[in-house]
Amino acid sequence: MKFCNGPRPRSRPGPEACGLAASLGAPEGGALAGPALEPWLEAVLASRPPGRVGLAPALEPRWAPRVRARGGRPAALGAGWPGGAPAGPADQIWVDLADPGGPGADPEALEAWLDAVGAGPEPPLVVLLRDDHPSRTRTHRLAVDRPGRVLLLRESAAGGRTYALARPALLAELAGAAGPPPEAVTLQPGKGGRLLVLDVDGVLIDPGRAFMEAVAAALADLAPGLAWNDEDYLRLKRAGGFNNDFRLAAGALALAEQPAGLDDGSLQPGLERRIRELEPRCCAAVRRHYAHTRRLERPMVRREDLLGHPGDLAVFTGRPPEELAFAFDLLGFRLPAVGDCAPHLRKPRPEGLIQLADAFRTERVTFVGDSRDDAAALRGARDLRPDIRWTFGAVGKDRHLIAQAGDLLGAGVLDLLAQEREAP
Repeated sequence: MKFCNGPRPRSRPGPEACGLAASLGAPEGGALAGPALEPWLEAVLASRPPGRVGLAPALEPRWAPRVRARGGRPAALGAGWPGGAPAGPADQIWVDLADPGGPGADPEALEAWLDAVGAGPEPPLVVLLRDDHPSRTRTHRLAVDRPGRVLLLRESAAGGRTYALARPALLAELAGAAGPPPEAVTLQPGKGGRLLVLDVDGVLIDPGRAFMEAVAAALADLAPGLAWNDEDYLRLKRAGGFNNDFRLAAGALALAEQPAGLDDGSLQPGLERRIRELEPRCCAAVRRHYAHTRRLERPMVRREDLLGHPGDLAVFTGRPPEELAFAFDLLGFRLPAVGDCAPHLRKPRPEGLIQLADAFRTERVTFVGDSRDDAAALRGARDLRPDIRWTFGAVGKDRHLIAQAGDLLGAGVLDLLAQEREAP
């Protein structure tokens, strides 16, 4: 398992956790990324002294023997804590949110129950398994905004991966039981409030054909008769508004239904609504194929390349949390990050950059990207926050197409790092 709680930059507020936590819009929360659900639960048992473990009915057959083997006392979880006895700090309550007849079936009742369980002076650990709603905002509310000690274990839609969301202190306990943390980039004390924000694909990682092939395979599943090739993929990428590949696949299907829906890069009325309708199916299909195509990705930057930057470092990416975890695993280090997990954080909207600027209380931001959406996000941030000095760094093969006067230009992020170091 990977521990990604990063240090807080200087003494000011900032993303408490690197990678997934900030991308979930939870500066006071954190996240751990791991391979599968069962090892997480073993780590949960190992992280705490033996006590009572209230198990949802679906979990009893498999986990009651393991709880006993660890010296704990399994108990059936009914409407409340078993037997009416109050839960203590050594106790755990495991709730399966995928169980239609369990406590998670009614979202409002679940939140009220969590509030009640966490209200005591020494609340038990509540473990929420899976997620009852695809919204990352709801996931955040369940795990981070609740009183007490709540840990949510959410399985990736692509399968084979699970991440945990909770407050940093609770994640530190779990990480200690799971093993030593990997390296994290040490954030340098800022000089003059300087923040360098990096995109992932095309900047930190060469995705190769990973997303291109995942989208093509997903479209072949969803629309077998659709004519699709690499040029179609690149055309939508360059049009702008399709930085997220789930949305790109949905856009391809919507445009097949309405061929005139994209006019000079602008979406015609009705097409946006259809894209949103199609996106959940496309998300599941692309993720399923990306689980196999991500082997094509290669890192473009080493940890050592970033340590000499004279300010703070962060990430603003179109990847959702699961794909961001894969990227950090490939790179071997983590950075504070904002990812595509809510509509207002999706490029080309600028709010993700503004969120990072506010978190680091920075006076100047350089954002390095390789797409029209990256450039548009920076320019939108500049319009909204003229009190901050914003600079766009264009990299990659399309850099001359997306750059404007005053932008930095380089073949890759290492070129721009050298320019950043020399900048006053």
